[in-house]
Amino acid sequence: MRFILFSLITLLCSSAVAGQDATGFGVQGHSWDVYLQTDPTSPDVTVITFVDLLTGDATAVSTSGERYTLLDDAVLYFDVADEQVKLVRPDGDIREHPFISKSSADYRIDWTVSADGQQIAWAVSQQSDDRQLTTAIMLADHSGSQIRRLLSYGPREGIRLLPVAFGADGASLYIDVHADGAEYASPYPRRSNIFLLDFSGEGVATRLLPGEAACFCAVGFGKGVMLRLAPSGEPDSTQVEIYDIDTGAARVIAPVSRGDYDESGNVLVSPDDAIAVYALTRASGLRASDEELRTVLVLADIVNARQRVIGSALNALARPIMYTEDNSAVLFALEGSAGTWKLQLNDGQVIKVAEATYLGLLNESARE
Repeated sequence: MRFILFSLITLLCSSAVAGQDATGFGVQGHSWDVYLQTDPTSPDVTVITFVDLLTGDATAVSTSGERYTLLDDAVLYFDVADEQVKLVRPDGDIREHPFISKSSADYRIDWTVSADGQQIAWAVSQQSDDRQLTTAIMLADHSGSQIRRLLSYGPREGIRLLPVAFGADGASLYIDVHADGAEYASPYPRRSNIFLLDFSGEGVATRLLPGEAACFCAVGFGKGVMLRLAPSGEPDSTQVEIYDIDTGAARVIAPVSRGDYDESGNVLVSPDDAIAVYALTRASGLRASDEELRTVLVLADIVNARQRVIGSALNALARPIMYTEDNSAVLFALEGSAGTWKLQLNDGQVIKVAEATYLGLLNESARE
């Protein structure tokens, strides 16, 4: 399979490496930009390409999977064909995960990885004959030398726990009390009952997150803030609710005016908690085949509590991937379209920077 990448995205994401002496890196010091692309001749095959930032060499690996996630030295994914959790490394080696596995008794495995790739939390859910679900939340370091069971939950009919993200301190987890099948109710992931699981001490403590009203809505987390994309009370309008995770203090950003654009999600908060970007979609395009799907990206100014649409409408669901250029631009992907695009936040200009979807930087610690 021919696999073509633009070089711009590598330049965007590896500029910090350029000024370093390459002779200081050993084999363990390499970093790789990682891309995903569907094989056009085999829709069930996803090609993972690792681009070595020191040598420029690329290694492409064909997989049949979903939920591709960066660790510190490999890509974690669920192999659909084998129904097993696997790892693929930059040298092309594919193997089953050494300590996370799906047995015949398991209904589902879900996971999230810490920002530094050094910790992983996963949920093992099992289902009884009468549809009662039980979930165990597990935690380990990247090597699996310290595995802990943090929480057991259930049995509950149709309800399982889902690890959403690590807290900024690396010693807590955001957990969603998830209605099984709810992921099909909206084009973007939504959460309904999230709580914080604190494992910083010897024991494990839980606490509710701020937010007065229950909301089946998209949620995004920064270092110290939680954002919810909630209905504003006006028809087809979404407001941004900003919560300080520690104090519970709340603010609201009034909705943008966008007619019948009523599905929102994929919130990406900047590393400094100053801004967020999310997708806003006209849902009627998902339900009526004769209508064109339309999506805009919205910039939310968290500091000044205001938001605005940036750029032009897109013909697909959108997912912001990461901030770049000192948080002045965002890389994003479009569902069903091969490629990665860059959106300039000041003027809304969109540039396609790769022919594949950018997953992220592997072994980023090598730059430090």
